[in-house]
Amino acid sequence: KINNDLTDMSKNEQKNAGLDNCTEDEFLLFSNLNNQFKSKFGLPFIFAVKGKNKSKIIEEFKRRLKNDNTEKELEISIRQVKQIANFRLNELVDD
Repeated sequence: KINNDLTDMSKNEQKNAGLDNCTEDEFLLFSNLNNQFKSKFGLPFIFAVKGKNKSKIIEEFKRRLKNDNTEKELEISIRQVKQIANFRLNELVDD
């Protein structure tokens, strides 16, 4: 289930990654991973999902949860925000 608080672009990106048709087990896994991430780093999991699928997103969650450096994770998250912005700007320019 996609969060209704997201922008249309975010919803579309998540839909294209298959996040709109998660099984109940997948939804619980994503929810658990996201809660672990927020608890560990104090920020939401940010990942440019364009061109990714559910298994790649889960792999990225697990890989980044192994990180013990909150400052490094913040840098990774900022890079992800920049990548998301780049994808979206390119999409707007192409329209």
